[in-house]
Amino acid sequence: MQKTKKISYKFILKYLVLFLICILLANARVSSVSPFLFAFFFAGIYVGMEEKLLAIFTLCASMLINMSLNNLYVSITSVAVGLIMFYIFKFAKKKINLITVFCFYLLSLVTYIYYNYKNTKDLLIYIILGLICLYVFIVVFQSVDLKKNCFKLTLDESICFLFFIAILGLGLAPVNIVNFSVYRLVLMTLIFLMLAVNNPTLVLAVTISFSLGVALYDMSLIVVAEFAILTLLSSLFALPHKWKICLVVILTDVFIQYFFMDMSWNCLYALLPIVVSALIFLCIPKKLLNNIADFVYVKKSEISTRNLINQSRKNIRKRMSELSNVFLDMKQIHLNMVKKELNKEELVAILEREVMNNCCKDCLDKNRCARSLGTMNKSNLEMLIELAVTKGKITLLDIPSSLSNRCAKVNNLITLINRLVDEYRQYKSMLADVNNVKILLADQMGAVSRLLLDMGEEIDANISFDIAKENKIISKLLSSNIECKEVLLYNEKDKDVSVIVVVKGGAEIYPILERVVGECLRVNMQIEKAEPLEDGNFISVSMKARPKYDCVFGLSSVNKAGNIECGDCHSIIRLNKNRFLLALCDGMGSGKSAHMMSAMTLGLIENFYKAGFDNATILESVNKLLAINNQENYSTLDVCILDLDREIGDFIKVGAPFGLIKRENGVEIVEGGALPIGALDNIKPSTKNCAITTKDIVILATDGITDAFVSQENMIEYVSKLASNNPQTIAESILNEALRLNEMQARDDMTVLVARTYLK
Repeated sequence: MQKTKKISYKFILKYLVLFLICILLANARVSSVSPFLFAFFFAGIYVGMEEKLLAIFTLCASMLINMSLNNLYVSITSVAVGLIMFYIFKFAKKKINLITVFCFYLLSLVTYIYYNYKNTKDLLIYIILGLICLYVFIVVFQSVDLKKNCFKLTLDESICFLFFIAILGLGLAPVNIVNFSVYRLVLMTLIFLMLAVNNPTLVLAVTISFSLGVALYDMSLIVVAEFAILTLLSSLFALPHKWKICLVVILTDVFIQYFFMDMSWNCLYALLPIVVSALIFLCIPKKLLNNIADFVYVKKSEISTRNLINQSRKNIRKRMSELSNVFLDMKQIHLNMVKKELNKEELVAILEREVMNNCCKDCLDKNRCARSLGTMNKSNLEMLIELAVTKGKITLLDIPSSLSNRCAKVNNLITLINRLVDEYRQYKSMLADVNNVKILLADQMGAVSRLLLDMGEEIDANISFDIAKENKIISKLLSSNIECKEVLLYNEKDKDVSVIVVVKGGAEIYPILERVVGECLRVNMQIEKAEPLEDGNFISVSMKARPKYDCVFGLSSVNKAGNIECGDCHSIIRLNKNRFLLALCDGMGSGKSAHMMSAMTLGLIENFYKAGFDNATILESVNKLLAINNQENYSTLDVCILDLDREIGDFIKVGAPFGLIKRENGVEIVEGGALPIGALDNIKPSTKNCAITTKDIVILATDGITDAFVSQENMIEYVSKLASNNPQTIAESILNEALRLNEMQARDDMTVLVARTYLK
């Protein structure tokens, strides 16, 4: 047996309200014409409402208001055309488009036009007003369908809703039950609800729109003035409790009725609607009022939620501090595990015992040597071992005559000492590598500890929020017809303001977002990223203050003649909003092996900088990693960190040639120096801090370029004569000149990297 589908009370309530709206729209008239009901029917068909119920409601509402035969024909024609349109597209499995619904609506007016073609004025009003209402009702339906959880309207949607409310007021104006004004009851109830959600602007907008509809029926603006004054006074004196709101509104209405409307105290019918609406309002549960407040969008301070964010940040900072201490302890443990090398005296003593145990132990002349030579024998042995450690090995020529004349195992002695010294050298090399690894790990753990502390301090700074500006941004975006669901505006420590907006739309609204948010905050804003939300209609857009300065780059490179791959590698990355990393790395030699070496070195450096490590830690770590490799693959490194806020360039050169800064009044040299990275265990880079203004141009080049110019003076002279400020043009010009000086043949890998800052 098939189960019958239960009809919920929400379903009944929904369609009961829909039927009442149909009756009000049928009752609404302007200049004796009423196109509202059939426009509402076509709008409902377009948005996909239940077509059969909507058709029945439309016919019933139309006939309840006007029981004439002509109206029956007009109603049947309009409903029939609407249903035909619906089923044509349903069977074709296509969505009805906006132009089609307007065309079918005009077609549905054929019967009305037949009966009213002589009254041209009313006919034109009917057609034009009907088309306007059709568009308005479509917008209202779509907004209600999309904004089920929060009613935040754009400017167009707000206008359409207020227009719709005015039409409902027009339909409700003539309804009176024994001198009891129904429209006053409805309007007063709306005022109570809007005051309860503490949104004065919304109260005034709804009140004026509804009363305008009533005024259109009476052809008098007195009712608009009456309710506008009532709303304004009530908004000024309304208190947060329900009974206090009722008291204020009732007293305000009595005051207006008695002093301005010239109404005697005996006219209880004038006060009865407001008393009944107050009783209805008092019966509404507080939970429902809160839901209405959320629905019509009242921005709350959300203090508890935002305090929770700051408290969570403090907890994270505490955890990071504890984690930092762990890494600090691990650093000390690794440093304690580093084994020290033996000093010369200790080494000689150890090797001497080994020689005595292995060479002299089984010798038949051991006792005779000890009796005759005594301490001299020991001194000779120490002298030989010390000599072997110093020279690397000993020969027969190094043996003193006092020992060679008496010892029968001289050759064995030489061999043993040389072997022990060689083994110690291998052990020493291995120990150095192990110690380097331990020191490297200790340095990294120390750097991670410092990094965690720095990050903890950044996180520990309270985030400040600005609710007022958030509301201002939302209001401006809605006025610009951008549907905004949420705005979060915050400042971290002394950093620039950050904004996250949840809006409906795509890339086409980005310029408007930047303009509107920038105007509200009086800061030039730029979009950092935009991510779609689970609700596919909305995106989350993160925005930050636009940097005052920016940077443009130029790069030109050529491989050494005959090589497929270039041994030079470059890097241009933005470390944060206002800091850039420029780097050139030249692997020893050329070709594939040099390229792999420079790429590996540069990759390590990039990742270290992105993670936030300081310069000294980065260079020491990379140098140790390459030194441990035990391969003679070295790289020169040329780094420039451009800080646009401070207008400073930090130059770090490890085995790299000189760099240049082209200024308005000349060319400044940034000297190179130091051995290539990976050549020694300890590194001493050449560093220099230079002021970099918006008119300066930074030039980095590998030795393939600088060697081609023969001397610094030649390259400086050429660069100073370059007239262009375009970094790419400068890079190409320098490379072409270097090739010309080398008879158009690249004798080494050649790379030029040029950067210029500019004011945005």
